[in-house]
Amino acid sequence: MLVPRNLLEATGLRRGLPMIFVHTPKCGGMYVAQAIGNRRERHCITRRHPTMQGHKTYVEFRDALAALNINIDDFVTFGLVRNPWSWHVSFFHYVRGLTGRNKSKHESLVEKMNSISFPDYVASFDNPDPEKRIDIASARQVHEWVTDESGNIAVDDVLRMETLRTDLEALRDKYSLRMNIPDQNINTSKHDDYRKYYSDREIEIIADRHRRDIELFGYTFDK
Repeated sequence: MLVPRNLLEATGLRRGLPMIFVHTPKCGGMYVAQAIGNRRERHCITRRHPTMQGHKTYVEFRDALAALNINIDDFVTFGLVRNPWSWHVSFFHYVRGLTGRNKSKHESLVEKMNSISFPDYVASFDNPDPEKRIDIASARQVHEWVTDESGNIAVDDVLRMETLRTDLEALRDKYSLRMNIPDQNINTSKHDDYRKYYSDREIEIIADRHRRDIELFGYTFDK
């Protein structure tokens, strides 16, 4: 997408700054879209081209662009991260609450998620039987969206959901972008305090599973 930095770019008389938003699921992507402008995001190649639709990782975007002879380094890239314990609570309730067309696309998964408890969901990640694991995006680690194959941060800027408003303001100021950042800060959890969903055992399962997220971003169970 081309994000304007001045009036001429905002009116389309000049090109804006080429950017790619690596949209990690359940990390505040709608808030970012509001700030950038839904129209600009919809017209981005990452939304229009069939090989790049959905919640692609940095590596997936890079390779899909390369197949079109486009270098991802020609774009400013930025992505989102979130406390993994909070992330899983959000994912669990999101899938359970899918309705209509979104539900029909994931019918079996929605039924499965609605038939188990949150402890069962977390325990599935520690199950040696692959048939009993939950095979959705939350089976990955958060950092996988913003890192390369070696697990090193590859995007130019990482924004945290917990401080998304101030991080977006910093991104805006860094590149002199014209953005309409919502006045209210993002609500990081619609499900009360995520910590109340965890027992000690479940805390450890997520800590072990998201070891690299914790190393990279300094997350703890409490923050």
